[in-house]
Amino acid sequence: MIEVRVLGPVTILLDGEPVTVRGNQALAVLAMLAAAHGRPVAADRLIDRLWGAAPPAGAAAVLQSHVSRLRRSLEPHRPPRGAAELLVSEAPGYALRLPAGALDAGRVEQGVRAADGLPPAGALDRLRAALELWRGRPYEQFADHEWAAAEVARLTELHHTARERVVAALLRLDRADEAIPAARALTADDPLRGEPWRLLALALWAASRSGDALAALGEHRRVVADELGLDPDPALAALEQAIREQRAEVLEAAVRPAPSPIRPAQLPRAAPVFAGRASELRRLDRHTPALVVISGTGGVGKTTLALRWAHRAAERYPDGQLHVDLRGFGPEDAAADPGDVLAAFLGALGVPDQRIPPSTPERTALFRSVLAARRMLVVLDNARDSDQVRPLLPGNPGCAVVVTSRSHLIDLVVTDGAHPLRLDAFRPAESVAYLRRRLGDEVVDADPRARDAIVERCGGLPLALALVCARGAFPLAEIDAELAYADGLDGFAVAGVKHDLRAVFSWSYRRLEPLAARMFRLIALHPGPDLSIAAAAALAGTEVAVARALLRRLADDHLLAEHRPGRFVLHDLVRAYARETAGRVDPAEDRAAAVTRLLDFALHSAGNAARAQHPFRRPVMVGDAPPGVGPVRFADAAAAIGWLDLEYDNITALLELCRAERPGHLPGFVWALAPYQQDVRFHLADSLALATDALAATDDRRWTSYLHHVVGRGLLRLNRLAWDHAYRPGGLDEARRLFEEHIEINKRWHNAYGAAGGWMELARFHQRAGDRTAAARAREQALRVLGTARSDRPS
Repeated sequence: MIEVRVLGPVTILLDGEPVTVRGNQALAVLAMLAAAHGRPVAADRLIDRLWGAAPPAGAAAVLQSHVSRLRRSLEPHRPPRGAAELLVSEAPGYALRLPAGALDAGRVEQGVRAADGLPPAGALDRLRAALELWRGRPYEQFADHEWAAAEVARLTELHHTARERVVAALLRLDRADEAIPAARALTADDPLRGEPWRLLALALWAASRSGDALAALGEHRRVVADELGLDPDPALAALEQAIREQRAEVLEAAVRPAPSPIRPAQLPRAAPVFAGRASELRRLDRHTPALVVISGTGGVGKTTLALRWAHRAAERYPDGQLHVDLRGFGPEDAAADPGDVLAAFLGALGVPDQRIPPSTPERTALFRSVLAARRMLVVLDNARDSDQVRPLLPGNPGCAVVVTSRSHLIDLVVTDGAHPLRLDAFRPAESVAYLRRRLGDEVVDADPRARDAIVERCGGLPLALALVCARGAFPLAEIDAELAYADGLDGFAVAGVKHDLRAVFSWSYRRLEPLAARMFRLIALHPGPDLSIAAAAALAGTEVAVARALLRRLADDHLLAEHRPGRFVLHDLVRAYARETAGRVDPAEDRAAAVTRLLDFALHSAGNAARAQHPFRRPVMVGDAPPGVGPVRFADAAAAIGWLDLEYDNITALLELCRAERPGHLPGFVWALAPYQQDVRFHLADSLALATDALAATDDRRWTSYLHHVVGRGLLRLNRLAWDHAYRPGGLDEARRLFEEHIEINKRWHNAYGAAGGWMELARFHQRAGDRTAAARAREQALRVLGTARSDRPS
């Protein structure tokens, strides 16, 4: 176990034994980093503190040598190339990240804070335990250096304050005989400080030594007059007068135990069943006391997690817990006003109504003053935005604040240093664990198929799982059948439950501006697994920059997720709600027009990709995109193939939609995708199925000829004697027949180039079949047809 001591000479202890650090400068670097309390210190600043205005040549290298030496001292068992965990490199310099309790000054501060609000006996024990860690002047070797002055002064003041509180506790315990020497020691250490003289006078008065108490106050009067030319503090003058008049009530008020402050305990009851979230609970432990923002979509369990952790951590905050539902998202349209919340908090903390100021800024200031010496846990649930939260934040870093919101509250992260904790849906194993805890192992494991189907339908959303559990009286197979049969979210509607999935999703939807709400409805029409910004722009018929802003707005409210930069996904249940809403709000012709724009975007983007792969490919059978559709363009073939790799699953989903609703788009997709499917990634089965379906959807002779060519070419590339897929019977013989038919169609159409292409594919067929003579004849025929076409071309 590592320990760094700064309350006296700066030293390192490992498992209780001192560690020798060669070189005073290396030890000075350790001291500077310790004084920074875990914050990084720039390398330039360390160099300036070590050598002043005239650093030696190679100062940075020398500093690095000191850091390396310190790392070996702090982590002697670290592998030679292992990453340092305690003294870490962090732009623009270094930071000392010690484990909790490893720095003696930190333990003292924690002990002094822990004494706040305790009864006198408990406070005395905590304070004395903290003071036992003191070994001398803080940062002793470096206490006179300019960089250490502020930290030395702060710790020295902490030392004085702790000793004064010890005397005060002794007085409240009626132990004046112990308080007197402790107070005398304080007056000797700092004769100009008034509080030690006040405590000494009270202790002497409590010990029935009023004369000595007056003499002590007279001595303080002379010291202040001689050293500063001032009169003593008016409070000391008033105490001197009270002693002369023997006003016992003044002594009693000064030494009797102070009334215990009100300790609010406002946390609501935590959910009795809790599953998963182990890593999130550890992150909350790691980041508190601090400000943490838990964000996630509606129904993902943000409040459940916050309350579970808060109850578990409550004992770490001896001054109590405050809780409020800020109503940022809910059935009410009006979110909680921060001023009203502050008034309720102040009342819970014992502030009388007449002392609560009228304005929100004044209430915030009073709230922070009341919490300045307390360690409290504050849970701000269901926040609307950062502006609602910020007035409710304590100023004391010893208080923990946990905020939950459907918004990322990114402004709190950037401006206030909040730790973001994004809550995602359960993984399948966590969903099963949740069901087992709610329904029991016997019920859940009795039908694994139904269980797993339900887990998939719920998509890891805890609220959906809870609604399923509300039907726990039925076998899982019956519940699964109902969910499969129900339309949209109907299967998750439970009688007597007001806040079902529709209601919870609606609270986020209602807060959207009209353009964002329209985008939310339209993107649910996209059948693919994820959505690019350009595709969303096509769906909405808007500019890419506008689409980007709208998608980011939806992602900020967790109505969709940006699972990788510029690509967004909808949770299946949120998609179902968006589809329902689109069906209710948007006319059928508007939805149909959006789908057409999306198909045109995908078709013409894929067509651009085909032209980027084969710039001289003729004929070009997919023309320009219609107005209002901005397809993706590509600088080269590599960019085109990369886009197709990324979008292939989305295009496949769109092709299924075309087969069902827009078969007229199929031939164009065949032309656009054939180079990628047949020559780059060899999705031959997909290509053959698409071309076969396109043949059934068109009677255009130009398309028929081309599609025969694609099917034959695909069959040839399958390189097997039987095509056993479900598209159509045949094999290589089928490929030959299609090439010959392709040639005949192009002859009738007087398309010599198309016929020549058919002859070249027929040559490849014969080559594959092992008939070199036939292959040579086919190539000769292709060249003859091309030669004839060129000679007939007008000069």
